[in-house]
Amino acid sequence: MIEILPIGGMNEVGKNMTAIGFGKKYIVVDMGVRLDSVLAFEDAELGKMSREELIRINAIPDDNAFRKKKVEAIVLTHGHLDHIGAIAKLAGAYNAKIYGTPFTMELTRRMLREEGGQRPKNEFVKVSPGSTIKVDGITIEFIPATHSILQTTVILIKGDGGSVLVASDFKLDDEPLLGYRTDEARLKRLGKEGLLAALIGAIRLEEHGPTQSEAYAKGMLEEKMGEACDGNGLVIATTFSSHIVRLKSIVDTAFDLGRTPVLVGRSLQNYCQAATNLNLVDFPSELRIHGRPNSAGGMFKEVNKKRNDYVLVCTGHQGEPTSVLSKIADGRFPLEVKRGDEVIFSASVIPNPINQSNREMLEAKLAAQGARIHRGVHVSGHAGWVDTEEFINMIKPEHIVPCHGTPDKLALMMNMGKDLGYSNANLHTVANGISLRIGD
Repeated sequence: MIEILPIGGMNEVGKNMTAIGFGKKYIVVDMGVRLDSVLAFEDAELGKMSREELIRINAIPDDNAFRKKKVEAIVLTHGHLDHIGAIAKLAGAYNAKIYGTPFTMELTRRMLREEGGQRPKNEFVKVSPGSTIKVDGITIEFIPATHSILQTTVILIKGDGGSVLVASDFKLDDEPLLGYRTDEARLKRLGKEGLLAALIGAIRLEEHGPTQSEAYAKGMLEEKMGEACDGNGLVIATTFSSHIVRLKSIVDTAFDLGRTPVLVGRSLQNYCQAATNLNLVDFPSELRIHGRPNSAGGMFKEVNKKRNDYVLVCTGHQGEPTSVLSKIADGRFPLEVKRGDEVIFSASVIPNPINQSNREMLEAKLAAQGARIHRGVHVSGHAGWVDTEEFINMIKPEHIVPCHGTPDKLALMMNMGKDLGYSNANLHTVANGISLRIGD
């Protein structure tokens, strides 16, 4: 019999942490933060807050009831903070190595350094996408998947009693532009081998059409940036700092249009440096990246004088009050927003009230200063209805466990399972802290 124990990430977006148990041995998948809980406290700094404080504000998983279990390994699916952000606070309680792809591990290392404080004593082990490791009789396979961050994997865990696939974040993309496609051949073989259970992300399940490719997003960017660059105003673009593929498209398009792209923001510098150091992306050598906006006054003044020569790429796609774009809108840098400027949001709003309010406020400020706003120049990194249905038909799990979504999204996957012929006995909604035991 296999135990599936969600510690965080069920009936919510973020705070992902799941334990897969074989007898008294467990594999833990991910240790993430819930970003909206952190944003709700303006002065919250993860590095300075205790584990107990962060659990109290619902920012990290509450693993109190789990801490005495025997954990054989901690494995990371990818480098987004809702999957790695709680490592500093939680991992040290377990005598287990932490495994992840090189990009994921590099981002984790950088995150821990930025947070300060005592680094957990766990050994970090880099695992190439597509590789398999064995830990005390349990086999763990890192199956490549396309997502909005490079070197994402879905995790297959095999032990006595069967196998479980953890697939919280993925999409099916024939043209990802950088990195690899989801390994559909391996997933189809897995469907023939027999899979006891799959945890499948439901965060974008309400989107009924197939998820568009990253090549489609680049086409939208070329069109919108082309229109914007025809004018004499400044063009500002913002997207997820971790979305290296999208950043590459913005940079290349800017150069193709005869404008000079400049990246501004600490997180942008962090992610781009990590990807460049690992040879995962090849940015033009003349690209300028300023990681410390407060010391980039000269650059802002230069851009302000020659506005139609530049594309400014900065943080702020969610309207975060401390982001570069919000500070520009508030007049806190020597760069004005003027009539004729164009602002391109190449990111969706993460669906929670704080983000939605922040983004609306930022857009209102920019529009009041004369900027034209371009929304939705974006494609999701998550599978919608069509892709998820295709994914399930490839892997053919005996049991489906919806994960990584609010209750309404998990309910949608339950309905999908019924449409695909699954009985109620093989569809499971679970809650944080409540074990599901399946198999013989």
